[in-house]
Amino acid sequence: MERKQLLQNNSQFAGRKVIRKLSTRHDGEREVYLTKSLAIVDGETEDASERYGILTVFNLKSKRYEVDGSSRKRVPDFIEEVKFLRSRQSDKHFPKVIDCGIEKVGNRRLGWMLQPKIDANSLTNEIKLQRGLCMSDAVKVMEVLFNAVEELARYTRGGGHYNINTDNILLDYDGDELKGVYLIGLSDMGASYHGSTPFTDGMQDNRFRAPETANGVYNHLTDIYALGIVMTMMISGDVAEEKNNIIDSRLSTFSSMEFRKWFMKRNRDKLSAAQRLILEKATDVNPSGRFQTVDRFRSFVGKLAKGNISTQTHVERAATLAAGGNGSVITEEDEKRFERLDREAEKRVKTQDTARKKSARGLDEVAGMSELKALFRRDFIRIVRNQKVSKAYGIKPSNCTLLYGPQGCGKTFIAEKAAQESGLKYKIVNPSELGSIYIHGSQQKIAELFAEAEKNGPMILIFDEFDAIVPKRDSDLSGNQANEVNEMLTQLNNCASRGVYVLATTNRPGLLDPAIMRKGRVDRTVYVSLPDREARIELFRLEIEKRPFVNIDYEVLASATENFTCSDISFIVEESARLCFEETLDRGLDEPLPLSMKGLMEVIKATQPSVSDKQRKEYLDLKDKMESRHSSDERKKVGFVL
Repeated sequence: MERKQLLQNNSQFAGRKVIRKLSTRHDGEREVYLTKSLAIVDGETEDASERYGILTVFNLKSKRYEVDGSSRKRVPDFIEEVKFLRSRQSDKHFPKVIDCGIEKVGNRRLGWMLQPKIDANSLTNEIKLQRGLCMSDAVKVMEVLFNAVEELARYTRGGGHYNINTDNILLDYDGDELKGVYLIGLSDMGASYHGSTPFTDGMQDNRFRAPETANGVYNHLTDIYALGIVMTMMISGDVAEEKNNIIDSRLSTFSSMEFRKWFMKRNRDKLSAAQRLILEKATDVNPSGRFQTVDRFRSFVGKLAKGNISTQTHVERAATLAAGGNGSVITEEDEKRFERLDREAEKRVKTQDTARKKSARGLDEVAGMSELKALFRRDFIRIVRNQKVSKAYGIKPSNCTLLYGPQGCGKTFIAEKAAQESGLKYKIVNPSELGSIYIHGSQQKIAELFAEAEKNGPMILIFDEFDAIVPKRDSDLSGNQANEVNEMLTQLNNCASRGVYVLATTNRPGLLDPAIMRKGRVDRTVYVSLPDREARIELFRLEIEKRPFVNIDYEVLASATENFTCSDISFIVEESARLCFEETLDRGLDEPLPLSMKGLMEVIKATQPSVSDKQRKEYLDLKDKMESRHSSDERKKVGFVL
């Protein structure tokens, strides 16, 4: 059924006149319009650059953006896209936000965000117009995209954009000179996902989707894949859309993996051997085969830009060396060898278990939480570090300890520091590492992970986002996913007896399969709550003392941030540092301006806690239920105090 658009052409909304709808996706949910200032309509004089603006409208009654009807919020910064863009006003690669708000139209509550109209063309149109970008412009575009994706990954703590395509990239040319590059279309941005996303696949362009997204796996590696496709299109001049107004009929039926194979083969002759090597690696169908970081991808693009990687035959290479050149080339014959060596190197890095020195600080690096740290040391660390004595008394460490609680409270950090202090080898496992595009592939990866840990044991496996790895086996779960849960249950059975200890973290323990919670699998659950006053003081101290500062009252900062998470506090200090950085540059100062109480308090006033009062209550109720599972006796609380 066709949805009616949220606003009508020539209607008035948020002080603007609607000219036309621009977006072709997210109808009825998130729509983008070209608008004109009402001041111009009324004949008032206004600067031409301010006349037109891009208005993004969010239907707050849609499932994607629905909020409590009693909410008195007037600014839609509970929507991640709005919140992110408002906090990045100085970034040149994202259009700034002029204003935002919430208004009612009929029975709908609509959030809105106004951004300036950029006199730019989409990358899709520029590729068609220019029949491909020159290498220097392609590198400029990629550099902006690398910076933008890194910024998104930092903000989402490992997530990404998830909808990078040539329509969401705008280029501003002044004649032949590329003046600006902007990344838009942030509707799907978010944390990493494994199996469940707040957006639907139908809203995304299949040409740019990494193969693992078919299983609901999204993380920074899926953005790297999309960037690889984008760069291939810029260099080859092929956007794989239409040619002479005829659309290739195969495109509509291709899976993302089939499209990648077809597209790379179709443009093979347009790319040099070096370009093929880099772009095929960036778009490897296996996530572990890609560049694992944006910096790694960027370094190879930089080599292409500087001409440090080129294509020559062996004869040409010998001539280059004879002429005194550096011979830094990749020949056709080198490609397979380089690909094999790179895969082997990445495999070694991936399978290598991180061993930490016993002299590391471990849990001492965790701010506050004295009772929780004491519990870990008593029930786990001292036992595994003194196995001869503990064995004499028949004392065993927990098979698996589950850390649960609100997001941003440092559960993974605590688990890693506990593993570090134990002196054992450990490995952090994210859901995306267990994803596979093949039937039973994830099941096999889980079995191999435990087998490798047992072989190199004693060892600790830290599972992040555990609810994505062992979700409830219900009617919504596919047969393959249910088999993955079964495999994890089997491997967890008394795994401590095999020298494999497990620490797991989750924000949503209610989504875990109930079978995982029995003794012999998860032996202990620990609630990690919001930081108390003492912990907030220490968190501010740890973050601020890494930077220039003056006259900081940590007591006042702690009092002003009650119910803020660890991540919120890190963001406050980082944002204050960013503002000081910008002011230092704007004023042309030789010495960096220090962080001050005034600047920190201004950021605190502009920042909302990540965890709402409603969510806090839900977590407290959940904590009571989780604790009642183990014993009806009153036991000491651990973690922070809410």
